[in-house]
Amino acid sequence: MLSWAILIGGSIFTGSLVATYVKHRYAIILSGFLPWSFFLGVILYTECFVAYQGGVASMWPMAQLIGGTIAAIIGVSVFKVIRWLNG
Repeated sequence: MLSWAILIGGSIFTGSLVATYVKHRYAIILSGFLPWSFFLGVILYTECFVAYQGGVASMWPMAQLIGGTIAAIIGVSVFKVIRWLNG
């Protein structure tokens, strides 16, 4: 549960920072790409550098598909809400 809170909180934080400080027209893409890529970095770090915990198959592509998509959607949604509130 803590990992979901970190994922969602980080996406909210990233989307709000991009909406506040980036004024380029590609900022909305950045607000979705940054949380997705940060999540990918964490997954690849865990897979490559943390000691193997056992198990049969590595499911990091599915974790990236689901968690990365959720992170990107939340980042873009927060970006749109903050831009709408700031007018």
